[in-house]
Amino acid sequence: MPYSCTWEANGVYIRFCGIVTLEEVSDADDVMYNDPRFAAIDYFIWDACAVTSLALSDTQVDITAVKDMGISLKKDHLKCAFIATNHRIITQIEQYLEKSEGLKIPWRLAIFQDITQAREWLARGFFLWVKVMPLAIGG
Repeated sequence: MPYSCTWEANGVYIRFCGIVTLEEVSDADDVMYNDPRFAAIDYFIWDACAVTSLALSDTQVDITAVKDMGISLKKDHLKCAFIATNHRIITQIEQYLEKSEGLKIPWRLAIFQDITQAREWLARGFFLWVKVMPLAIGG
């Protein structure tokens, strides 16, 4: 399984690795959304630092945002921290954030380059979403 899901006191930490497909993203989302604890959490962390390829088309990224819009109708307060260092994956996450904004998903969304930055943001207030500056590393 290319992901692990760890429940924390106030949230969920989902860590992906290797080649990740739409099916695996959907499975991880379903594990989180269908768990009774989801109703009480304040955040989730979606860590893609160990992902070598996020094998989703642009359409599939948009479909994921539409699915999350439906979830947000039931849970309108949630902070979502995405972590990535690979430029291609950051671009796909940015597409998801832009689609989510266009769909008026009320969740607070942000991208970070490491877990420390993400956890600091989760501990305080922030903007609706934050774009990471393009990285000067290969990927």
